[in-house]
Amino acid sequence: MTADSLPGSGAVPGGGVQAPPPPAPVPVEPAAGPVLGFRELSERVIASVFDRYPWLNRVLMGVLAVFTGTCVVAVVARLSPLPLIPVPLFVVGGYALWRARGVTSRRQLFNWILLFALATLVGFWLISVVGRWVE
Repeated sequence: MTADSLPGSGAVPGGGVQAPPPPAPVPVEPAAGPVLGFRELSERVIASVFDRYPWLNRVLMGVLAVFTGTCVVAVVARLSPLPLIPVPLFVVGGYALWRARGVTSRRQLFNWILLFALATLVGFWLISVVGRWVE
């Protein structure tokens, strides 16, 4: 240890090895790419869910079968054919799920899943409408 390295000695620092100054922080900029819209985000989410959970297709098909069976049982219970109105929409939803199983493109998968969702939702809506009619 030398006299000019002691703190408070009044000597000008500079004798010895000094560490280089820390680098200035570089601002992080977002990746320069196209801004994704709602459709592209939906395609990515649906594709990742169907890739991560391959059994989901079978579960949804089973749920549609239960809905259709419930409509058939309601025909027998109410002695009216009105509960069969949503069944064609559930069949369309099942067909869309069946077609979605074999696609490789994210856009086609999104289209088939969208058809499944819309057909199922309209089927539920029709169940509620039929329930109000039959009362």
